[in-house]
Amino acid sequence: WAEPPQTWSNDTPETLLMRREAVVKIVEIIEGLPPNQRAVITLRDLEGLEADSVCNILDISETNQRVLLHRARSKVRGLLEEFLSGVGGV
Repeated sequence: WAEPPQTWSNDTPETLLMRREAVVKIVEIIEGLPPNQRAVITLRDLEGLEADSVCNILDISETNQRVLLHRARSKVRGLLEEFLSGVGGV
């Protein structure tokens, strides 16, 4: 062969669809969080802000910010795992 065949992509249509569905589910879960948890996870994980910035914006302590973020991430992770196990994932 003048050129070797290109490697197959792991991004099959099924994988791409599941990824898209997972993103939609994550957004849905985040929207369902209590407002204070939703604000912290959005600012930290979606907007990429540092902890001190989040504390200043929301006028909360560092400890409160950590607790809210932990609870929000745990909730998102748990519900996403349930979702993925139901669609043949995890």
